[in-house]
Amino acid sequence: MEKGDGYDLNRSLFERLVMEGHPYCALSKQHRMRPEISALVRHLTYPDLTNGPGTESRPPIRGLQNTVIFIDHNHPEDDDTSLCDPKHLGATTSKRNKFEVDMIVKIVRYLKQQGYDPDEITVLTPYLGQLVKLREALETSNEVTFGEMDTEELQVAGLSELLKNLFVTDQRKGSLKIATIGEISPFQRSFH
Repeated sequence: MEKGDGYDLNRSLFERLVMEGHPYCALSKQHRMRPEISALVRHLTYPDLTNGPGTESRPPIRGLQNTVIFIDHNHPEDDDTSLCDPKHLGATTSKRNKFEVDMIVKIVRYLKQQGYDPDEITVLTPYLGQLVKLREALETSNEVTFGEMDTEELQVAGLSELLKNLFVTDQRKGSLKIATIGEISPFQRSFH
């Protein structure tokens, strides 16, 4: 990209094909996100996105006043130099944030106190380094499940020892799912 040769490797293959004029179709109706969450996607990327009928009648999340909550804090990430995220091109490290990990552990505990089973909860993070820290923190009081893509990326990063005694995808009922954002699709039951 820096050389200016026009390969656009900072863009996904799909985006490059669309920009070259190849035919495509975009998602028009979604069936998984709550309307409050799909509204964010609609404003950013998919202006014509509609919600499937099953998304409209979901009950409110027990114990929360709002479905979408943004949390602002002053605790910066640090770099995990022991691994890099294969999907972040050119990265030599991954990000992690102990403050956010501690906060997620408390949120998961709170949701379980509200009556949610661990297999109804999915924790998403953009970074593989944060995924590792979340697993370490959450597995003390939960059975933790990774998705297949994250498992492969951890193996590529040389962290196969983290995968011992770890179940992949939805093989275990009652397990808490943690994933990087690209791994959302295997987790159908989550209310994220």
